[in-house]
Amino acid sequence: MNTDIEVRRAGGKGLGVFACRSFRKGEFIFRRRHGRTVRRTALGTLTYDEREHLCELDFDQSAVLLGAGRFLNHSCDPNAVRSGVKVFARRRIRRGEEITIDYRLNAFSGEPFRCHCGTTACTGIVVNSFFALPESRQREYLPYAPRFIKQEYRRLNSAKR
Repeated sequence: MNTDIEVRRAGGKGLGVFACRSFRKGEFIFRRRHGRTVRRTALGTLTYDEREHLCELDFDQSAVLLGAGRFLNHSCDPNAVRSGVKVFARRRIRRGEEITIDYRLNAFSGEPFRCHCGTTACTGIVVNSFFALPESRQREYLPYAPRFIKQEYRRLNSAKR
């Protein structure tokens, strides 16, 4: 059991993950856990709850998130970033602060969703795709992105030349 984080109410967002201690920029926070893996064609077999807590693994497969990691909320200006199953502080995180990530890091669907992060960077509606991010944010996130996103990024950028 990780005593560095806790899951609790995050206002209108439902549940969220909160820091029980401060974290320095770059510090490891916790490891997310994956449940079963499903192909895109089988997403309809998942329960509503499972569909709400998915993580894309590649263009064809997603994993159902388990434990605290399923309650990481999106932010347009997150204080954490995930790399694989590990979550790291993107900037200093204070004790009691909600830990947030940018869902677009490993996303490609392009489906819009309403954002409730409330940051000054929030546009209200987010296009759920790494490739919809501004170029500067893509470059910042690229070291943390899953292999399939990195490969697509290289392919798209080599086509621009």
